[in-house]
Amino acid sequence: MRSKAPLALMEQAVMVLVFALAAALCLRVFVWSDQTSRRGEARDRALVTAQSMAEIYKSCQGDVDEAIARMGGVTGAGGDWTLILDGEGETVDDFGGVLRAQILAPERSQDGRLWTTQVNVWALRNGEADGEPLCTLPIAYQGEAA
Repeated sequence: MRSKAPLALMEQAVMVLVFALAAALCLRVFVWSDQTSRRGEARDRALVTAQSMAEIYKSCQGDVDEAIARMGGVTGAGGDWTLILDGEGETVDDFGGVLRAQILAPERSQDGRLWTTQVNVWALRNGEADGEPLCTLPIAYQGEAA
């Protein structure tokens, strides 16, 4: 009579292999889920920043100096307004930032009453913008005719 021990060992080895594969798949799904959640959180933070900048910019009627006095940031060439934020949403310099938001200089419509521009927000990696903007938000507001 032959022993059934080798067959039982083979069955247990196959079950351990199946369990290991299932555990590896679950771990991969958890990592993917975490990355997706972090990207979504970064996009949400970028959109809130863009909305805040747009509302302040519109309330200041496009006066960059007044907007900077209210929210911080710096003026760039051509009247751009740039704001660097850390992970807590506080204004910082380039070295500690995780988000860079920029409002471009506005353009005036033909009749001179409507101004349009946009807010772009990028994720920062080592002080540099990381590829495409996380969000782009158009802005339009009425101002005085020239």
